[in-house]
Amino acid sequence: MAEHTENIFATGIVYDGTGVLIRGESGAGKSLLSFDLMDRAESRGKESGLISDDRILIEADNGELIASAPEQIKGQIELRGFGIVDRPVIERHSIQLVVDISSEMDRMPENEEFETELLGVKLDRVPVPSRGLIDSVHQRLLVLEALRKIKNRGN
Repeated sequence: MAEHTENIFATGIVYDGTGVLIRGESGAGKSLLSFDLMDRAESRGKESGLISDDRILIEADNGELIASAPEQIKGQIELRGFGIVDRPVIERHSIQLVVDISSEMDRMPENEEFETELLGVKLDRVPVPSRGLIDSVHQRLLVLEALRKIKNRGN
């Protein structure tokens, strides 16, 4: 049973079975990074899909963070310059990784930068500088390394 639910400004995807919540300011590139990761997973035969774009429902449930889409935007994601497109939908999924797109870049972030807490649930986190500070390949590599760390730990 959900302990608390919030509707937040973020995008959620599943990459190879791991739930990823991507946060950042409007126009930061959350949707574009999501497309990049989902397409990469799909091209490698890994499970991927869209939980929700732009707005996402999160709830704490028995020590896990569960994400789902508001009904009116389910399965839709914005591709700037093209419009709204449909992607395979993941109805509900636990989140293991929070990606924070920011306008700052630390060359060697402190260990505490790789952790966060949402609704009382402790989660892995990776800070990702916005495009312009780094390119899309560098963004993807930061997220993939964080996902590898989670998989290797057995979560």
